[in-house]
Amino acid sequence: MQNGYLILLIFIITYIFIAVQRIPGLRIDRPSGVTIGGTLLLLTGLLDIHEAYSFIDWDVITFLLGMMVMIAYLEFSGFFEHVALFLVRTSRSTDRLLLSTIFSSAFLSAFFVNDTICLLFTPILLRSTRYLRLNPLPYLIAIATASNIGSAMTITGNPQNMYIGIQSGIPFLKFLIVMLPPVAAGLGVNYIVIRLMFRREINTNPMPPVEITVTPLKKSILYKTLFALAITLALFIAGTGYPLAVLVGMSLIFLIGYIPPRDILKNVNWTLLLFFAGLFVVMGAFEKAGYMKHLIEFGAAYLTDESLGSRVGLSLATAFLSNLVSNVPAVILMQPMIEHLGGSDRLWMLLAMSSTFAGNLTLIGSVANLIVAEKAQEADVQMGFLAYFKVGLILTLITLLIGTLWL
Repeated sequence: MQNGYLILLIFIITYIFIAVQRIPGLRIDRPSGVTIGGTLLLLTGLLDIHEAYSFIDWDVITFLLGMMVMIAYLEFSGFFEHVALFLVRTSRSTDRLLLSTIFSSAFLSAFFVNDTICLLFTPILLRSTRYLRLNPLPYLIAIATASNIGSAMTITGNPQNMYIGIQSGIPFLKFLIVMLPPVAAGLGVNYIVIRLMFRREINTNPMPPVEITVTPLKKSILYKTLFALAITLALFIAGTGYPLAVLVGMSLIFLIGYIPPRDILKNVNWTLLLFFAGLFVVMGAFEKAGYMKHLIEFGAAYLTDESLGSRVGLSLATAFLSNLVSNVPAVILMQPMIEHLGGSDRLWMLLAMSSTFAGNLTLIGSVANLIVAEKAQEADVQMGFLAYFKVGLILTLITLLIGTLWL
């Protein structure tokens, strides 16, 4: 039992590192926090190194790696910058620019991971709004919130969906078809809320054309990467396992890309892979100590079936955890409850929806939000916590309600 208490203590310390990013005297982010937690489990003898390895879900790691490599090739080609610039140039009013920002960010996030879209779209929007002398805030909020909502639509939209796709085995097309209505409704709500909040600045008055440039498009690598992604998507639809499908796509682009892979691999988000690996180790020890069983028993007293009340409770609990410790740890924590309730596809998709939509609640609710805020700050533009929260609170409550009622 003493070992159980020690595991609980290390678990709590790890989740403090995950939830509290600014501890006085320390500069610890989420990946380093779970790495420290996993290392403490090894140093105390609570786990041995091989047992720790056994807790890591290598299917999830492979899926994430394969998608990130192909997206890195697409990023290298300049695809995202040119899409963003095209949308800005074809938007003839601030209202049209807002619509283009919301729906393009959402659509691309569904297939190319929301963090990537925020990282590459934000600088173009900042340059464009500065050129047009517009307030960038509504468009920055639109990129963050729309990319979060849009990423809920597919299994490839964000890391927590990838995890859910592996654990549930839900077919790619089924997930997309079921999630499309709440995502589409959520994007409509997103547009209305931002339009109302910034009604003095968003209108249909004509804007002058935008004359800014970006690096030339590398067409050869773009076409090859789109081909590899198309093959991967076809394998998803055909029912090939997600890890194998992305390995085929990744190997194909390595083979035909004609670019030294080291030039591409440096843009892969290795810290995310480290985060998942460390999280699996800590969660594996937590489950080994029997605490997952206690959590299930506690939750079972309130969530007994797939009734509307239970679904609302599950959605709210996931949203709360997602804002407390981030959406990926929240999903892993909620997984035993989903399995306890029967593990139906609808419950898994409810978990995906609520953990993703909840990211819009606050500025620190998702990594995508923080990326937009940091990129804005680099350009001397402040996207403040309260300014974001005014939109995020209303948007999150409405979209969670829509998603829960639908699922």
